Amino acid sequence: MKPIQFTVPVYGEGVFALLEDRKENFYNYYHRHTELQITYILKGSGTIMVGNMVQSFQVDDVFVLKPDEPHMLDKYGDANPTDGEIHAVHVFVNLVRMQKLFVLPEFESVGRYLLELDSSKKIDPTVSPLLKGFFVDLLTQTSIPRFATFIQLLYSLVQHANSAISLYSGVRSLAYSDRDGVRISEVYKYTFDHFHEDLTVDTVASIVHMTPTSFCKFFKKHSMKTYIGFLNEVRIEKACQLLINKRTESIAEAAFQVGFHNVVHFNRVFKQVTGMPPRQYLLRHQAKS
Repeated sequence: MKPIQFTVPVYGEGVFALLEDRKENFYNYYHRHTELQITYILKGSGTIMVGNMVQSFQVDDVFVLKPDEPHMLDKYGDANPTDGEIHAVHVFVNLVRMQKLFVLPEFESVGRYLLELDSSKKIDPTVSPLLKGFFVDLLTQTSIPRFATFIQLLYSLVQHANSAISLYSGVRSLAYSDRDGVRISEVYKYTFDHFHEDLTVDTVASIVHMTPTSFCKFFKKHSMKTYIGFLNEVRIEKACQLLINKRTESIAEAAFQVGFHNVVHFNRVFKQVTGMPPRQYLLRHQAKS
């Protein structure tokens, strides 16, 4: 079995590297890398975790992830083969190699944007479809044309910087050693794979070979949340996807599918996480659609 890495190397000798994902799922381990990452979702929906923030993603979403920001993407419906493959394009920007360009007047605004990014971002949904052509072109171009498209993409991000949505969770930047990062990655991966089951602190603690007490302290230190609080966020996010995508007959069924055994408790937790009861959430989404 290939060992899990928390700090993942990105290979390439240029100022940016390109990765096209077309498979059953993303690299769904919590990880980080020194490059800035720009991701366009061409196909698939699911959950993205950035730092300690959990939210959904869908087709045409674009994310700009800061260097060294721990993150993971997990496809919705991974256990169901009929959901098909995902398709995404990731651009990894090596800011160290970009430094020589940033001194040029023409690149001043781009350099300021990339180097002074205060948090990871989700591009405004009204803007992200306008960027699709850049990502598609990058897949087919080489040499100078590809580099020109890369610069156009960066410039477009600068132009729409003010409308981007911050993914800052409100807590300080979390510093991980690689050893602790691997542990927390295993916890997140297990939770995303088994959220619908009867998960307990004891069960999850055993996954990383810790006592429940030690695990609770470890998890709180590295996520600023209790484990049960995090589990509830994951379950509610999955329930939102069920309701929005009409994959369940009722709110009660959604509650049971994501691991709740009591609808009243589900409604209470749903409101705590989203700020509104599930029925209001569903009506608001339908009104936007």
